Amino acid sequence: MLRYLAGFLTVVFISVFSGLYIQIHKKLPVQTTDIYIPKGSSLKEIGNILKENKVIQNRTVFELYSRIKNKPLKYGYYRFEGYLSIKDVWEKLHAGKERLFRFTIVPGEDLIDIGNKLEKKGFIKKESFYSFVFDKENLKKYGLTGSSFEGYFPPETYFFRKNPEVTEIVKTFLQVFKKKYTPLLENKNINGLSFYQIMIIASLVEKETSIPEEKPVIAGIIMNRLKKNMKLQIDPTVIYALKLSGQWEGKLKKEDMDVDSPYNTYLYRGLPPTPISSFSVESLKSVINYEQTDYLYFFSKDGKKHIFSKTYKEHIRKLRK
Repeated sequence: MLRYLAGFLTVVFISVFSGLYIQIHKKLPVQTTDIYIPKGSSLKEIGNILKENKVIQNRTVFELYSRIKNKPLKYGYYRFEGYLSIKDVWEKLHAGKERLFRFTIVPGEDLIDIGNKLEKKGFIKKESFYSFVFDKENLKKYGLTGSSFEGYFPPETYFFRKNPEVTEIVKTFLQVFKKKYTPLLENKNINGLSFYQIMIIASLVEKETSIPEEKPVIAGIIMNRLKKNMKLQIDPTVIYALKLSGQWEGKLKKEDMDVDSPYNTYLYRGLPPTPISSFSVESLKSVINYEQTDYLYFFSKDGKKHIFSKTYKEHIRKLRK
């Protein structure tokens, strides 16, 4: 009798185990579904979210499988689609393979622009971003030169999860800088300028022109003016000063040119204290390989292409013409 009972129980166990195995591994169609698992959610709450959104069909089996695995599931934003089993869903949550969202820095955007865009895209509050990237002590932690992270965040398309920590964002930006920019800056000695000064000039070039063939020429003009101890008189430095002080209204006015800031190259000689924006690899290379000319002045009549002059007299004549 006991032998028959044992045999019966064995059959039942095998049957239950087989059924459970099938339910765990069976792949079922899931329509494209975005869900959010809040931080601190219990296993039951996670199961309910998945069931309610039709990512899984059997919450009990999901919970049972999770208890058997006895490993944590990670909160965040996830996208589920295609043919998925309970095992597939569990592994995605355990690995924290969140849905990633695109974020692009455009050449010439500064930290203020980037912070505004990060908040607008729903990644992080701009105040949290600013308090970190304008803190010199945070810069020191990464062994970087300067008083802010301005210039260290390359124009590029990045992918972030929703609600990332500010350190995750900064680390991602710096990885690209280290990969694409640092090799170009290492062991460079151009007119006795440091790599950081080269970065500053690259940002000035970036803000002055988007025309590739003009960039080495403008870089050369900046070099010429620095050698002669002339004021650089670059409008974007004034705009940056206004943005830092919260006075920028979108249009540069005559009275703005008198703003008292070390960034105002109409008032102070030499380079501004930091870069004034992000800059492309192309702009950086244009500084490293700047074009040697006798030009000292330039202006644009259409906001795009520039006209260059060797003397102030020539510059004024072309302006009037």
